[in-house]
Amino acid sequence: MVYSVTTCAKHGNVKAEASTACAEHGNVKAEASTACAEHGNVKAEASTACAEHGNVKAEASTACAEHGNVKAEASTACAEHGNVKAEASTALTEVSTT
Repeated sequence: MVYSVTTCAKHGNVKAEASTACAEHGNVKAEASTACAEHGNVKAEASTACAEHGNVKAEASTACAEHGNVKAEASTACAEHGNVKAEASTALTEVSTT
């Protein structure tokens, strides 16, 4: 399951989450969240599951150029069970009200 949520209140939080499963060894969760408070921080966290079959890597890159794209990517490799890749990308758009 992959989902992404964006909230931009000049220019709030962006959160993308991707979770993967290894057939024998359960779930892997990677989380990337960005905050743009004119135009703040980027935080990426990766936790590894699959005790026998190695690591999970999560990368998050943000571009907020008034106020561009946010992309979060999590990929897992399990030596016996092949690759799993989940991708969530979000775009911030400014909405003006009259």
